[in-house]
Amino acid sequence: MKILACSDIHLGRIPQVGEDEQLSGQSSWKAVVNTAIQLEVDALVLVGDVVEQEHAWLSVYEPLLTGLKQLKAADIKVIAVGGNHDYQVFPRLAQESDAISLLGLGGMWESYDFGPVRFIGWSFPSSHTRINPLKEFDASLLEGASLTLGLLHTDVGVQTSVYAPTQPSDFLANSVGMWMLGHIHKNGPLAEGKAIYCGSPFALDKSEMGRHGAWLLQTIADSTWDEPQFINLCPYRYERLTVDISGLRDLEEIRSKVTCSARDFVSTLPEPSNLYLVPVFVGTLSPSVDLSLFFGSLEEREKLLFEQQKSKVYLVTQFVDETELEVDLLSLAEGQGPVALLARMLLDEDEMASLAHKYQSLDRESYNSSAFGLLERRVLDTDEAIKRSRQAGRKLLKAMLVQTEGGF
Repeated sequence: MKILACSDIHLGRIPQVGEDEQLSGQSSWKAVVNTAIQLEVDALVLVGDVVEQEHAWLSVYEPLLTGLKQLKAADIKVIAVGGNHDYQVFPRLAQESDAISLLGLGGMWESYDFGPVRFIGWSFPSSHTRINPLKEFDASLLEGASLTLGLLHTDVGVQTSVYAPTQPSDFLANSVGMWMLGHIHKNGPLAEGKAIYCGSPFALDKSEMGRHGAWLLQTIADSTWDEPQFINLCPYRYERLTVDISGLRDLEEIRSKVTCSARDFVSTLPEPSNLYLVPVFVGTLSPSVDLSLFFGSLEEREKLLFEQQKSKVYLVTQFVDETELEVDLLSLAEGQGPVALLARMLLDEDEMASLAHKYQSLDRESYNSSAFGLLERRVLDTDEAIKRSRQAGRKLLKAMLVQTEGGF
């Protein structure tokens, strides 16, 4: 038996990519449907957030039903659970289309047998829920089943979340054979490979790096699962491009190094793709070099950089500066005045830890305000907080240095 699994299509939301991409809010759904038909799968599973949100219903109703009809005509069974974006849409869809089987409506665990597989699923009862669905898992649904596949839209690894939070250990604690998960747009396995985040079929914005697509699941002798296979669907991808610019003294040298690094990266791609790169600058940099001028004029941003091996390469409109200042902090710290004081702070591990603690406190407090209370809560760990403290200190030190006579 062959099954194609995907999630987070977000019908109605248009991916934010370059002007050359002729994409609509339905592009990824069409790619999923066409792939399922081409691969001649027996079933397509949708693990929530198929539709962006309730007010997009009118614009996505026709393409959604058209795709379901195509799948039904190809004798492909569609099995789904609802996520936080489509918790209202799916109950309505269940009443209007016999081409899809929806599991767990109302936040109740439910099973469905198709071929040799028992599908187990739970759907969001509302747009937000703080309960852990696996704490209420009904183990009796597994009785008499030899091959099981769990479907769940969930926020894994977060203690406090309004999106059905679970922990990796929860998936190891039950006897479901494999779990396909939705909600996080980055794909990949967790819980020792017992669960897999489907990821979004298409990258929806610049933050969604890497390949995007769906997962092909196959049974072996109708009794066990074969190794899941990732199927790339997205015709473009965003990637971080790390570039060491140590020793480079002007922007033209840096631009040349970025281009060379981009060409090297393209040569490693397993397949052609329109590539949108986020330069990440590392190494040491002279205070006299102003990276903010790297892109030049606004008209030059997100223009085609080059084409190689059937891949078009663009630079996105921002970069990440992780460079270290090309200065002797120890020497600066021996002096007097604000520059020396700041240099001493950057060299003081206790001072950096104290600043990091303040960053963490501000981060926690931001979630307590009414305006941001429904945001997905993410814990700012100590290492990241120290990194941010150092970055802020280096930026301030650079500004102070370039204001002094001679730049030093």
